[in-house]
Amino acid sequence: MGIPKLAGMAFLALALCASASAADVVTAQQGGVARWSGMAAKECGVYGKRYPAVDAVCYYPVDIQTAPGSHQIALWDQDGKHHLGVLKVQKSDFPRVDMPLPEKLDRFLHMTPEDTARASKERAEVAKVLAGSKEEAPRFSLPLGAPAAKLPKSEDDFGSERVFDKDHTSLHSGRDYPVPAGNSVKAVADGMVVLAADHFFTGNAVYIDHGDGLVSMNFHLASIAVNAGDQVKRGQTIGKIGGTGRATGPHLHLGLRWLGKRIDPALLLAKPTALPAVSDSREEAQQKIDKAEHREPAEKDVPVDDEG
Repeated sequence: MGIPKLAGMAFLALALCASASAADVVTAQQGGVARWSGMAAKECGVYGKRYPAVDAVCYYPVDIQTAPGSHQIALWDQDGKHHLGVLKVQKSDFPRVDMPLPEKLDRFLHMTPEDTARASKERAEVAKVLAGSKEEAPRFSLPLGAPAAKLPKSEDDFGSERVFDKDHTSLHSGRDYPVPAGNSVKAVADGMVVLAADHFFTGNAVYIDHGDGLVSMNFHLASIAVNAGDQVKRGQTIGKIGGTGRATGPHLHLGLRWLGKRIDPALLLAKPTALPAVSDSREEAQQKIDKAEHREPAEKDVPVDDEG
């Protein structure tokens, strides 16, 4: 029998009376993910939330705009023992990129009252989807599956501030991959489609709940092959590459939210051992931070997109 959820939600209060050892500290970037391996974990805790471990490992997502500082983390092992640690969030230096839009996309900058009302309604629909996972147990393992049969190198555009003109900017909280039009877009893991619709900014969009608070988002599709409520399998086609919505051309846009936190999708497509871990030595931790900090501005001719 598991530990009562109420007790789990109180771990932050308990942490005030406990101290983590120096070995139970991990540093992650804004938009990153930390992990706590080395113990067979059953449940994890951070930000006052308690959730199942993934393949006996605890992962702690960090939002793209989480303020630098320290957060208490928790791990409950298979025997129910409670372990406390500290997650230190480090600032990321995301690029600022000038990306003037072509005249054909001017409607996305100078919106009519009708388009403004539509976009507002759609944001509310998306907010409900991202508010919480309907599936408690994880239906995925890491790394996630590739969202396309052939996945070219992404421009390092996660977290970039895109400047369209002096009055309009956008925070890019996903990643764009130059996959040609017409190619299939694949589900990165098993899950349930929680929203599939044509939206003003994101065009044809598919949101999939993979359990454990993880939601994947694919935008600007030419067509959608699934409906809300569908159960999908890892690698299943969910649509075709396109350039609908506020996009200058066809490409694959993948976004991830975990526990509501906007994280770099590339991190979960790579081996989890590349993520900063509680068990890392100081040298290993610094190497992973240095690698995460290496960012190159997106090129101006890369297709532009936006979450609205």
